[in-house]
Amino acid sequence: MPIPPAVAQQAVHWLLELPPHDRTGLSTPHAQRARQQWQAWLAADPMHARAWQRIAEVDGQLRDVPPAVALQALAAPGLRRRHAVRLGLALTAGAGGMLAARQTGLGAQAWQQWAADVATATGERREERLPDGTRLWLNTASAVDVRYGLTERLVVLRAGEILVQSAPDNAPDSAAGVARPLRVRTAEGLVRAIGTRFTARQHDGHTTVGVLQGAVEITPAQAAWPALRLAAGQQGHFSRQAAGAAEPLPDAASAWIEGMLVADGMPLGDFIAELARYRHGMLRCTPEAAGLRVSGSYPLADTDRVLAALTLSLPVQIHSRTRWWVTVQPRV
Repeated sequence: MPIPPAVAQQAVHWLLELPPHDRTGLSTPHAQRARQQWQAWLAADPMHARAWQRIAEVDGQLRDVPPAVALQALAAPGLRRRHAVRLGLALTAGAGGMLAARQTGLGAQAWQQWAADVATATGERREERLPDGTRLWLNTASAVDVRYGLTERLVVLRAGEILVQSAPDNAPDSAAGVARPLRVRTAEGLVRAIGTRFTARQHDGHTTVGVLQGAVEITPAQAAWPALRLAAGQQGHFSRQAAGAAEPLPDAASAWIEGMLVADGMPLGDFIAELARYRHGMLRCTPEAAGLRVSGSYPLADTDRVLAALTLSLPVQIHSRTRWWVTVQPRV
């Protein structure tokens, strides 16, 4: 049952306004009054309690958490205003309305970007500094949610690719003074940072992780054995069921941070697939040209320039039906 818009707005108001407890477990007189007013609002109407519960259901970070802990976490600061507004929209529309939005018009990528806390458009890259000092870079067409709570620091990778440079936990309200783990969650499982700098990329059905510094632990969602540990200079791929063996990390795995696509004997088909991530419309390579090898450093900010450069170094030509439909094929 959808929540009336006025009630949804009130619930989001309390989500934003409730102050947290300090490390001693005490609170200021202002905080105590605010919590008393919130509790009175909660008890005044069953619809209020339903709206508050719906927020917990919509917000995935509170799944399988006891209600008392869920309410405490929802009252804590750190949820972004855009995230809270999204929850309010979900309350108003109901689950059916949210599903309809995903299945019509918007498309998967547009939905991810609209619904995420932080997102980039096609061809855009962006850097974010998280509340604990962790630095987060988003590659093209990427989307994440940032969920910092009482017991963990969680980055949810909805789409695309990120680079994470972890920082020590500096939150004054960490549970019992114990540092909260920093994790990245993808559709396939969890990646735990161990004083590290690493990349994570969401593919269709699997995740790729590359470690630049430090180490990470990978735990597939449905794995029956301990986590896989990757050290600096290694990369790994994992599905929901299992993680593959560690592999050497390519030297240019994070070149996109500098706005470059670096290839060293890369098959042209793979190169064009990578380049297409940074370009609107359809960019494809014919099977006849896909096996050619590409080497060099190419600027991602100008994909037309990259395509023109390919015609100078390889026996290929660029066929453009329109600006948005381009094919790389053997030169006639």
